[in-house]
Amino acid sequence: MTRYFRVVLIVCALFIILPLSAQPYTSVLSFPSSSGYVAVPHSSAFDFTDGYTFEAWVSITDPSGGCKSIFGNGYTTAQRVGICGTTLRSYLRGLGGTNFLLDAGTVPPNDWTHIAVTWDGTTHRHFIDGEEVAARAESGNMTNNTNEIRIGSDVAYNFTPTGSIDEVRFWNVALTKEQIRANITKTINSALPGLVAVYHLDGSAVDSVGGHNGSLTGAAAFQPLTASTCVSNATTLCFESNRFTVTAKWQTASGTGNGTVVPGATSNSGLFWFFGSDNWELLIKELNGCPVNARRWIFSAATTNVHYRLSVIDGSTGAVRRYFNYQGDSAPAVNDTGAFACP
Repeated sequence: MTRYFRVVLIVCALFIILPLSAQPYTSVLSFPSSSGYVAVPHSSAFDFTDGYTFEAWVSITDPSGGCKSIFGNGYTTAQRVGICGTTLRSYLRGLGGTNFLLDAGTVPPNDWTHIAVTWDGTTHRHFIDGEEVAARAESGNMTNNTNEIRIGSDVAYNFTPTGSIDEVRFWNVALTKEQIRANITKTINSALPGLVAVYHLDGSAVDSVGGHNGSLTGAAAFQPLTASTCVSNATTLCFESNRFTVTAKWQTASGTGNGTVVPGATSNSGLFWFFGSDNWELLIKELNGCPVNARRWIFSAATTNVHYRLSVIDGSTGAVRRYFNYQGDSAPAVNDTGAFACP
């Protein structure tokens, strides 16, 4: 082998072992009995005026349909984000003004979903899984109070959802759609412009960037990720002797649905269709890269410009990787050579 080809092979090897993104979530904030919350003491850092973003991953339900709080510090005078049935609801300035709340966007029950609420000084927006689902003109500075912030509740509306919340972030700027998407599956552990607080909720209520640490209250608990065994069905692929669970969910302006498995999957690769069995949309495979970089790899390719979320769960640890394409974009290839731990 010539020196030239040795160099090329070394460079290629270094390229393929770079991880696509980091998603090392290890536990979540759970509400097993629809009660409890994380309490964060008041700080002027949470006094939002001319810019704001709240974002989180949620897998929750509102079984009574009477509305539940994802976070709040007094909805009558300040901010609150919650769900009513499956509808995302947010308050930015208490009950002041003609339009004091925004209802928009579907949060499916018991299905991990990324939500974001923003305000840029003129427009109040909702995002679901990185897609903007509502935008309404709202002027005038946000209102604030001196109450504690509650994750999983609200000071003036103490109704906790059933389920779990993870990766909560507060910003004093309005993130753009592109900024939300850039970090939707990443862990943030260092200061960024406008970032006020980050709660990974990995066994504690520590703020990883701002020092605004919270405390667990009531029946809420930090629940570690748990092992599970894949069960294959019409919408689920199982790889490596049922170790990896693979699902796809699509979203359009007219609705959402689950990707359907194309018959003929192998032990580590498979296909999904979205709208018709003769129109395959998404290929995914898992590879054992342990001899190369001590990681399991996830590759995928797609022939679509439809929004989808591809989820892979390592049943041996409970670790999850999520990969997105957004509406109108040609789906990129996924080459995640750092996806999961070995063996």
